[in-house]
Amino acid sequence: MGRMILLLMILLLGALDAHAARVSSEVERTMQTRGTARVLVSLSAAGQPLLASRNALLRSNAIQTAVTRTERGLQPGTYRMRRKFALVGAFAVDIDSRALARLRRNPDVAAIDVDLAGGGHAVAPDESSDLNAVSPLLPLGLDGAGMKVAVVDTGVDLDHPDLQARVVGEQCFCTKLSGGGCCPNGAATQTGAGSAQDDHSHGTHVAGIIVGEGVVAPRGALPRASLVAVKVMDSKNAFCCISDVIAALDWLAVHHPDVDAVNMSLGTISTLYPGDCDAASATTQAMAQAVGALINRGAVVTASAGNQSNAGAMAMPACIRDVFSAGATWDFTGGPRSVFNCSETSTAPRQPACFSNRSTTTDLYAAGAYVTSAANGGGTLTWPGTSFAAPMMAACAVALKQAAPVAGPAERMDAMRLSPTRVTDAVSGRQYPFLDCIDAVRLLNPAIFGPFEAQCSGAPVPPADWSGSSAGAPSMQASPVQTPRTARSAWRGGMRPSDTRLRRH
Repeated sequence: MGRMILLLMILLLGALDAHAARVSSEVERTMQTRGTARVLVSLSAAGQPLLASRNALLRSNAIQTAVTRTERGLQPGTYRMRRKFALVGAFAVDIDSRALARLRRNPDVAAIDVDLAGGGHAVAPDESSDLNAVSPLLPLGLDGAGMKVAVVDTGVDLDHPDLQARVVGEQCFCTKLSGGGCCPNGAATQTGAGSAQDDHSHGTHVAGIIVGEGVVAPRGALPRASLVAVKVMDSKNAFCCISDVIAALDWLAVHHPDVDAVNMSLGTISTLYPGDCDAASATTQAMAQAVGALINRGAVVTASAGNQSNAGAMAMPACIRDVFSAGATWDFTGGPRSVFNCSETSTAPRQPACFSNRSTTTDLYAAGAYVTSAANGGGTLTWPGTSFAAPMMAACAVALKQAAPVAGPAERMDAMRLSPTRVTDAVSGRQYPFLDCIDAVRLLNPAIFGPFEAQCSGAPVPPADWSGSSAGAPSMQASPVQTPRTARSAWRGGMRPSDTRLRRH
């Protein structure tokens, strides 16, 4: 009998171990030093296929059921729920050691990680807009009319002459670790008019690059596009918790499913990721789900790589596979310059900036230093940073949708990635495509420019992580380009578009 009981205990412990959620070492350290931790808990899809359903209603119901069941397993007084999501199988919560122990053994829980902090990636008729070929869009009739773009940032100056007529939606998810929030009303969540009022200028600057009407600052790329502003960062251009950013994406997917592009000029600062990071942690898993929900609705999601001068890693969310990540170049010729704790002996247009993060999976470079745009108080500022390269890409993604309405997110991202212009990272030697929006428009809708003939030019530039051959590759068609759903997947497994491109006479 004793042996039987011992065997049953061993089997029971084995079953518990089989259900043990992965808990990051940072959560363990935080719990030891503080006794509590703000964490992001990702749900396990094992045995719950509806958690990954592409049907929004089925997915949302499954997530709500799983979160409710998980919360019921926690003792009152051991946790405080912070964020729940509609389309992301995760939740943010403050927990003590007792709650951690229960979550660790809960079969509904896949992983538990610290809810990461981060911030924005920043400190004349713009050379940047000209270099990225977004300035010539207006004469082609690509002004953003009927299109919608979202900026997830510090908010926008709602009274700025360049932006006030463009805003069609607002929301705030801005939490303080000390309690309360950094939304205009002092709460952690705010909805409706005034909820996205900027108290820093970073978001106003980013929005002006995309949709600014040019009354005060240089005109943005798409001055007739509609803007949805979501505030997730405070007056110091920082966010306490990545769950606020995830909540913003989740809200956009539910309340603005017609958005054409979403820009995030922000990211983690102390934690960077080499390559695709989707499976790295509970936070990256949740972010990947939030991004996927937007892509499934037709939006291109752009993010800045970060300004830590890292030659082998990027911030999150830029490291997410389906996020279109932006590195930054200089846009002028100059002498020695120091910025973001790095120094250049000289600068030149399209020269990768020393401060820009990059990795083998960085998608595209765009001019981002220096960019003049709108600022709080109805004025202007001139700032450098990958923060201001990313909105150039978001603007181009929207223009491509206006030029080729049937082109999905992957087609639009690949059209930008197939730029004939490349830049070389002096540290790693890797080459990256440089944004040429006019060329991308030409690929998706050559009729805008008049008659063309197919000519063979130089080989398209794949992302730095591409290492396959072009044997058996599909040909590139003009309208629309047919590629896999995720943009980077077009370059993996030995595939890339052919070298035939549509060029002007």
